[in-house]
Amino acid sequence: MSPRIGSALAVLAVALGCGTDGAWLIEQGVGQAEVLAAARPIEPLLRDHRVPPVVRRRLALAVAARNFAQDQLGLDVAFQYRSAVFLDAPAVVYVVAAAPRTSLEPFTWRYPVLGELPYRGYFAIDDAEDAAQALAGRGLDVDVRPVTTFSLLGVAPDPVLSTMLFSGDELTLVETVIHELAHATLFVPGQGAFNEGLATFIGREGRRQFVLKHWGERSAIRARMDSRDRDDAAYLRGVGALAFDLRVLFAQKGAVRERELLARKDHIYVEHQRHWEEEVAPTLTSFRYRRARLPENNAQLSSFGIYTLKQRIYQEAWGGCHEDMRCLIALLRRVAKEPDPELALAETVHRGAGEVYLP
Repeated sequence: MSPRIGSALAVLAVALGCGTDGAWLIEQGVGQAEVLAAARPIEPLLRDHRVPPVVRRRLALAVAARNFAQDQLGLDVAFQYRSAVFLDAPAVVYVVAAAPRTSLEPFTWRYPVLGELPYRGYFAIDDAEDAAQALAGRGLDVDVRPVTTFSLLGVAPDPVLSTMLFSGDELTLVETVIHELAHATLFVPGQGAFNEGLATFIGREGRRQFVLKHWGERSAIRARMDSRDRDDAAYLRGVGALAFDLRVLFAQKGAVRERELLARKDHIYVEHQRHWEEEVAPTLTSFRYRRARLPENNAQLSSFGIYTLKQRIYQEAWGGCHEDMRCLIALLRRVAKEPDPELALAETVHRGAGEVYLP
């Protein structure tokens, strides 16, 4: 998730017999076990007319997205999304992220087997906020955000969660299912940016293909998707410009006193938000983005950047594969063996070698 996988870390670590951060691992393992124990098979729910029609429609859509990911995209589906869990909560887990006050490099946690990752998940919001407060006390920018789903990376069955069914529209649900299945297909320990970059691209492109196949090119949902994607691109440009100005500022560390550096940082955040609200947001079509705010501190910005700020590399790889998803997955598996997969992907793309991986 991605931060979505934060809740899965404990289960994986315990299952593999690892034992750092014992109390946290036990708490997360218990929470994850409770979620999995509540899982109910989806197929009977689809036939049960006591289940509200809107719930059955969303469950059927999640199943259709899962099948599409397997049959058309070549993702590893196995036993994923064959059950559902209905939670009495707005989120399944709360994820903490942090970053230095004068850097966009994310703070990381080291996990057994999975290596260093830039987030930590908690099932209880109080625990997440306590952890964030402790990090803030160490002089870090922090962020706590609710997460609607997670990936167990193919080790255990991911259920469809009620929180993901209604966290957005049909487009969001389809993209979320495909995003998480991308994690189950390919995950590299200690490479958070690569893992999230590939899942973000596959989720978005998979959603686009799903819409074209299931609703058609002339459908209203296709038009809504295109409009939202244009707004999304505008938001990404806004975040990219903010990140660029901050990196220029932070490059002056050592030459500028920290107090002045922090004052300039605050000014940059305020000015970019003002520009977004006054100049960009009014031109957009979706309510979601017209009301959106840019990241407000380094923790939020660095977390967002892991997902989105290097999508151009994946887009170029996609083009080099002649827009064939199996080719792209084969290419990603190849570069995943390198010490820096994202750098290796960029170098491969720039050599124009993507097409050699066509199946």
